[in-house]
Amino acid sequence: MNFLRFLQLESPNTLLGGRYKVLKQLGAGGFGQTFLAEDLHLPGNPHCVVKRLQPQFSDPAALQTAKRLFDTEAQTLYALGNHNQIPKLLAHFEQNQEFYLVQELVVGHCLSQEVKNGHPWSEAQVVGLMRDILEVLAFVHQQNVIHRDIKPDNLIRRHADGKIVLIDFGAVKQATTQLLNTAAQSRLTIAIGTPGYMPNEQLAGNPRFSSDIFAVGMIGIHALTGISPRSLPQNPQTSEIEWQDRVAKANSEVNSDLAAVLNKMVRYDFRARYSTAAEALTAIDQVPIAAEPPPLTAPPATASGSSVASFVPVGTTAPLPVTQARSLTSGASGEIPATAPLSQNATLPISPMTMTARAGQLKQFARSQPKKMGLFAAGVVGSVLLVSLVKPLFSPRPASDSAETVNTASPASSPASPSPAASSDPQTQATPLLAQADKLREQNQFQQAVQTYDQAIALDPNAPEAHWGRCYSLNTLEQFANAITACDRALKLNPGYAEALWSKGYALDRQGQDQAALTLYEQAIDRKPNFAQAWSNKGTALIQLNRPSEALAAFDRAIELDSSLAEAWNNRGAALWSLRRFEEALASVERATQIQPNYPDALSLQQQMRQKLGK
Repeated sequence: MNFLRFLQLESPNTLLGGRYKVLKQLGAGGFGQTFLAEDLHLPGNPHCVVKRLQPQFSDPAALQTAKRLFDTEAQTLYALGNHNQIPKLLAHFEQNQEFYLVQELVVGHCLSQEVKNGHPWSEAQVVGLMRDILEVLAFVHQQNVIHRDIKPDNLIRRHADGKIVLIDFGAVKQATTQLLNTAAQSRLTIAIGTPGYMPNEQLAGNPRFSSDIFAVGMIGIHALTGISPRSLPQNPQTSEIEWQDRVAKANSEVNSDLAAVLNKMVRYDFRARYSTAAEALTAIDQVPIAAEPPPLTAPPATASGSSVASFVPVGTTAPLPVTQARSLTSGASGEIPATAPLSQNATLPISPMTMTARAGQLKQFARSQPKKMGLFAAGVVGSVLLVSLVKPLFSPRPASDSAETVNTASPASSPASPSPAASSDPQTQATPLLAQADKLREQNQFQQAVQTYDQAIALDPNAPEAHWGRCYSLNTLEQFANAITACDRALKLNPGYAEALWSKGYALDRQGQDQAALTLYEQAIDRKPNFAQAWSNKGTALIQLNRPSEALAAFDRAIELDSSLAEAWNNRGAALWSLRRFEEALASVERATQIQPNYPDALSLQQQMRQKLGK
């Protein structure tokens, strides 16, 4: 299909939201289409997923109602993206009476490629899977949200760390059906869900937390038996699932504790199940079986885009939409793409969620990648009143402790590799290659920089600055596991290498290991007390750990060392807002815009703060 025609774009240069260029269609269903796009407003044009909804409206009043509904549902999506195992909603906007959601891509493969008919798992593997799913689902339920379509196709095994990511997670199914109902003046109620994973009360249009528990239990039974849920019989008298006699002979005696947990999860009567994911997680943790990793599989190395999943805030009475088939694989970056707030019609949340969620959980942050000798600064957290997506600008990297003479060497003017004299020893030959690699990195040519660092390392494997430069470049390419390896090699050669500690911290930060990242930032500061960028990153890590007072102190120190760090001023504003020091927060963000007038995230944050303060 010609996706440009499908989109009804006027030309290949037409942008969605004024910034997103569609690359290809990823999927389509009853709720709209999903596309792979690139963000032209950011360096490197990072990829993202754009979900398009197409309700048709006959009058302006219906359109305004739809806008309010869409915005309300999007607020929930922003909050849910706080968890490292739930894709982030990066932006939402309306264009030409159509609604768009912009989400991150996650490199991984669907759990359906692991849980297959005829391939039963061991009990230990099932326990590990259940824990991973229930941990993220517990967060969802804490937000007073029901997912309503948990199934293997909506669970992604992230390649970066092997964690399960809960996808197809957003308000789009509920919102789209409501939009269509608004347009058609329809009162039709259709249940979301997938046969085999959807319990009877959900089929009747009354999903509960325990409806999600049922779905997770069926996934566990599917993995343990190797039999599809739709192929498992029900007891004709009780309607309970009969599965234990179907377990493979090797596991014929199912552990009684595990069987009891699974049986309770899939009870026919929702009142007999665990009431929440947290309760089910406690039960699975008490099963006396040590968790093991999943069976070895060889899925294709593709990136899975998060479509937006079905869920409903508890207590709503909204009509329930139909199920959408998901087909969302693409080739893209492995983690959260760096994204700034949308311009023009795009909106980002600043008010509390409309549902009843605990204020302390309403924090939105995003980690962004470094560029051009830039700061490895993560995004910042909102607070009880502020949920915002913030990004740093790029400022010169600090001078390396390891080899200033190499890093300041004049690189070759030509992009071609230097040709050292044949009589030169390998270390001498590596020096101009290292200088060229540094130059490529500073010019944002990161892939070429990695290749040139590799050439330099082949000649001189004991140069820590080459391994650090490679680590830095790999971070910008979002190859975080490889970046950590490169930084580890630099640190093995120079354990006190502050920049390598800092860069490894960033890689861990991007993998959601906030505490480990903080430890490394602090080690970098111990080695180099005047390392302003490390102080700034320490502040963002502390915000992510919900320690805003300490974060503020770190930002103050960063600014004391380098008052021109716009991102430190900006993120300091978020910390102040978390501490309810609203006027000071606004002043700090305004200082960031004075330093960098074209800092889009600070400008967006400033606007939201002013609106919230009634200015």
